[in-house]
Amino acid sequence: MDAAAEHLQPLLSLLVNWERTRPDRRLWDLATMRAHLARPGASAPPRPAIQVGGSKGKGTTCSFLEALATSTGRRAGVYSSPHVETILERIRCAGRTIPIEDLEPLLRRIVDTGVGERAPTFFEAMTLAAAEWFAARRTDLAIWEVGLGGRHDATSALPVDASIVTTIELEHTDVLGDTVAAIAGEKAPVIRAGGVGFTGTEGEALAVVRAHCAANDARLFVFGEDFGYRDPRWSNDGFRAGLWLQDGRDVPVFLPDAAGFETASAALAIAAFAHLFPDADLPVDPLVRERPPCRFEIHAESDGEVLVLDGAHTERSLAAVADELRRRWRGRRIGVLFASAAGKRWREGLSALLPLADRFVVTELSGTSGEDPAAIAAFLAERGAPCEVAADVESGLAALRRGPGPRLVAGSFYLAGRVRKLVGSAARRTQQR
Repeated sequence: MDAAAEHLQPLLSLLVNWERTRPDRRLWDLATMRAHLARPGASAPPRPAIQVGGSKGKGTTCSFLEALATSTGRRAGVYSSPHVETILERIRCAGRTIPIEDLEPLLRRIVDTGVGERAPTFFEAMTLAAAEWFAARRTDLAIWEVGLGGRHDATSALPVDASIVTTIELEHTDVLGDTVAAIAGEKAPVIRAGGVGFTGTEGEALAVVRAHCAANDARLFVFGEDFGYRDPRWSNDGFRAGLWLQDGRDVPVFLPDAAGFETASAALAIAAFAHLFPDADLPVDPLVRERPPCRFEIHAESDGEVLVLDGAHTERSLAAVADELRRRWRGRRIGVLFASAAGKRWREGLSALLPLADRFVVTELSGTSGEDPAAIAAFLAERGAPCEVAADVESGLAALRRGPGPRLVAGSFYLAGRVRKLVGSAARRTQQR
């Protein structure tokens, strides 16, 4: 149980939480956010600011931006989602999560204000609280991670000086659209009219992002075209490359203990930071950051095996996790503990893991609506994959540990976060490759 959320429950119960109820259509817009931001006495959201949207890689990109700010002596405020262990994780400044004694009065003031045509949602209220807290703490860089989509996301009501669209793939199709082009059309608007955007998108999604920028007089810098790596190479220590930037600079980059799917996020963060702070040194050799929880988080197991926790739940993100497992533990088969929130493309996601896994344990989620474990198990059985259904996460983890490793927990941040609590967030992480 999250003690902070439990303490705040009287306030949180007044807010609609779409993250947990998972509606099948959009039921929010920016009007309520704008009304609260314009209310008498509201603090001006801090500047400079950057918004990070996309299908995957948002949290990792934010962590690299935070590391760049911190290492250059700047105070970074980071607003992120979802949280893994406590609601307080969503709002942090200078590496410190918001204290509950600061969050509670901020939320109470937002709930009691009574502006707008409806009460704010949970995500809107948390976004507003973060803006107030960052302003009070005089952040030098505010980093806003999009929750869902972009066009109507609460963070899009906040002023920013640059935007990032990481990747785009099929996800949240019931709300955002059932084609890559439709989803790109919802995410591209994080790049504001007359603003500056950076993207790692490709193909059809990139075409939509380009068209959006052209129609809105926004400058767009594309990874691989306007900035990118040269001579990339891996070693036991991590990833090294030269990075050429849109401003003509060429800098050596070293990412210690990096995962393959993190390198594009690092390039996006460095390019955007260089734009926001053109006179700043770029401390990227090495670029040391705190990896967000449950993003390829590796724990040493008592039997000598490793347990990897990752909230990946889309086809491409799970494929990236599988590629990283192959790179680090070449020739090894994995065991997987899996669960999926309702409405996810779990069949496509599991298909990315099937070639690497030799056994699956499927369980159900708590705290949100989830897919039926029996249906997931049936899908796996039809493809000849050994699978068992566990009644809960605790028994699922026990079943996973009965077999050899490496062991992977994936499919949902709710699942990975629950396992993280079970194994202990302070457990020693390996640096094994």
